[in-house]
Amino acid sequence: MKATPQDTMTSPDHQFYNTPTSSIQENISTLTTLHPSLQQLGDLPCVVHAARDPSKVALICGGGSGHEPAHGGYVGQGMLSGAVAGNVFASPSSSLVLELILEVTGEPGCLVIVKNYTGDCLNFGIAVEKAKKMGRKVEMVICADDTTLLNQDTLAGPRGLCGVLFVQKIAGACAAQGHSLQTVYNVAQLVTKNIGTAGVAVSPCIPPGKPPSFTLPPNTMEFGIGIHGEAGVLQCGSVDCKSSVDKLFSYLSDVRGLGLKSGDDVAVIVNNLGGTSELEMGVVCQEVLKWLKLRHVTCYQFYSGVYMTSLGMHGISISVLRLDQEGRFLEFLKYPTSAPYWKPGTHQPQIPPVSPYEPQVARHVPKPGCSNNRLSKILSAVYKDLLSKVGELDELDRHVGDGDCGSTVEGVVRELQSRTPSLEFSSFSFLLTQLSDVVEEHMGGTSGAIYTIGLTAAAGQARLSGDPGCEEVTVEVLAKCLEGALCAVTRYGKAEEGDCTMLDVLYPVCRVLQLNSSADMTTVTALCTQAADTGVMKTAELKPRAGRASYIRSEETDKCADPGAVAAATWVKAICKCFYLDDL
Repeated sequence: MKATPQDTMTSPDHQFYNTPTSSIQENISTLTTLHPSLQQLGDLPCVVHAARDPSKVALICGGGSGHEPAHGGYVGQGMLSGAVAGNVFASPSSSLVLELILEVTGEPGCLVIVKNYTGDCLNFGIAVEKAKKMGRKVEMVICADDTTLLNQDTLAGPRGLCGVLFVQKIAGACAAQGHSLQTVYNVAQLVTKNIGTAGVAVSPCIPPGKPPSFTLPPNTMEFGIGIHGEAGVLQCGSVDCKSSVDKLFSYLSDVRGLGLKSGDDVAVIVNNLGGTSELEMGVVCQEVLKWLKLRHVTCYQFYSGVYMTSLGMHGISISVLRLDQEGRFLEFLKYPTSAPYWKPGTHQPQIPPVSPYEPQVARHVPKPGCSNNRLSKILSAVYKDLLSKVGELDELDRHVGDGDCGSTVEGVVRELQSRTPSLEFSSFSFLLTQLSDVVEEHMGGTSGAIYTIGLTAAAGQARLSGDPGCEEVTVEVLAKCLEGALCAVTRYGKAEEGDCTMLDVLYPVCRVLQLNSSADMTTVTALCTQAADTGVMKTAELKPRAGRASYIRSEETDKCADPGAVAAATWVKAICKCFYLDDL
């Protein structure tokens, strides 16, 4: 994962809150509305399991808001009995914690699970002592799973991070099976000694109504971040996902912390800190699984998703639990829970091998040795001119689309360059078919589909025109092929001339070919070049009525040429420059 300048530019004014102070109550209300098995404790920021069993040990956890779905989302049978929320990134008061303890605690007692932050430890600790004084059976366990602070000289110790969810899940399952408070406490303590978490972010989070929590320059990453918006322990330049994962595991492998090593059996949570895309998460998970396999670490349960956030921070954390030899941790992890936001893990995930796909539609296989030097040079000229336009096309597409027109063109041109020496030039229709096959496979998105349809239709029209050899193609045949391509594109793509697309270049070029079939090539190519340039300029004045540009506000697209039209004009003019020239 790499940082981009945009990651640091979110404004605190651009957030989906009514008021910063009302967001906590509104979120709890939504949680209990959508999940009727959960209930709010009066008007307090506490959530309890409506059908909790008073004959079983109760479990509670909590902390500041901003970590959703933690911790209210993990209230349910087989996990937490209740959860309490403070203000954003602020510990709930001891009085709130005490009310929750008194509400859920029955004769078997209550286990209080706390993340290792000073405010949480103090407020939950005060509540525990008061509850004990009132005659309740209560024990408290502190989770300090951060493995990135091992070099820090601090009395506070490692922070409590996403690894606390392993404590909640395992202790919750243990309690659900009817074990005593002492047994549940002992199991929870054992879990805390076998978990580690390390995180990295490429942007800070933005608390409601406040500026970003820390400053992160463009193209910079922060390793060792916490979940309260605090900066990490190492700031460095952006690296790829594999290197990021390697760095996180270097913290997890440190013998002063978890000491993960070859031969360990583990469970893993790859946690989205709130602002990481699912596409990125897929890449991260792949790298995590590869790392584990390469080091002979066996993963028996693998979890991935939004488990504990830092509001909308663009980052991830990896939590690792070393499993016990007796298999109790794994048994408890797989024990069912009704907690609405606990996502069941995957048991012993294995990356499947990828083998080449054998297409059901037979592809044309070119015969070696059937090249045509003159046409190869024409294609090379087209490739050269298109590649020179990549940056311009991407920049134009940033105004009217998704900013990848040039990159898309570059990808297919690079593939065509590698294929050109093996193309067969025995007939014009077969050449067009081969080009269509490459475009279909290697040019994604709408452009790829349009060019595939056009080339396929043009190939069909070439066959209807007697399937001339590449050396025998006339202007009349070119006109018929281009007309057939444009009719097919209009039929399936719905765009027409005047809709601010590549068709505003290609239809005028087609008319030039139709009206000048008997003219000399110098005249034809000059007129085609002029038509292409005029078509591009026309798109800067037209209102887009097709493609992504049609969804964008007009002020964004005004006076901006269509990138697809620019690309089409580029290859038209490249052909015109060299088609039928003697030196080819």
